[in-house]
Amino acid sequence: MTRYIFLIGFILFGLISVNAQKAKTPEDIKYLEVLSNRSDKILDQYVRLPEGEIKEKVRDLMVKQYWDLNKIHDRKDRKIEELKQSGLPDEKFGKEKSKLENKAEKKLQKLQKKYLRNLSKYLNKQQIDGVKDGMTLGAFDHNYRGFTELIPSLKQDEKEYVYNQLVEARDKAMNMGSSEDKQAVFRQYKGKINNYLSQQGYDLDQERIEWNKRIEEAKRSKM
Repeated sequence: MTRYIFLIGFILFGLISVNAQKAKTPEDIKYLEVLSNRSDKILDQYVRLPEGEIKEKVRDLMVKQYWDLNKIHDRKDRKIEELKQSGLPDEKFGKEKSKLENKAEKKLQKLQKKYLRNLSKYLNKQQIDGVKDGMTLGAFDHNYRGFTELIPSLKQDEKEYVYNQLVEARDKAMNMGSSEDKQAVFRQYKGKINNYLSQQGYDLDQERIEWNKRIEEAKRSKM
């Protein structure tokens, strides 16, 4: 048993050298390895951070952030499930559920502030944006490019509105526990942007028709 505990500790130390998490089971160790690999891919693809001590420290911070996010979401989901099983009237259940969600949201915001503050010790703003992009599946870039290609005539202030809304979406999506939830955040903000553009006088259905025409013309020109 002592040898097994030592082995777990050794493997865990190899995965996360700083702020090592308390992995209590082989499943925890496997999950930490998944998080470590995910963080490495983000640093390679979105930040292009060279191998070395800085990359190791940043990866440790990322793994810890993923781990802590998961704990907050798991605790919230477990409490909500307990509420469902308690047989509370719908109105009472809704109020208690909102309390749990608000409490979790405050914890997530506090955790994010600390995370970004720690990242800033090793990365510049552009690199931190790369971490954010990686943690949100590149949705910011994809959507900003989509809106500016959909409506090439966007004015500067309109582009800034789209940009700022998507930045806000990215910051919020970073705290989500699953890719589906991250995508849901961006869908919500895309809806707000669509409403704004419509209010600015753009016919989005017609803009999409014209966009598709431009895509088809571009394809034909390459043939």
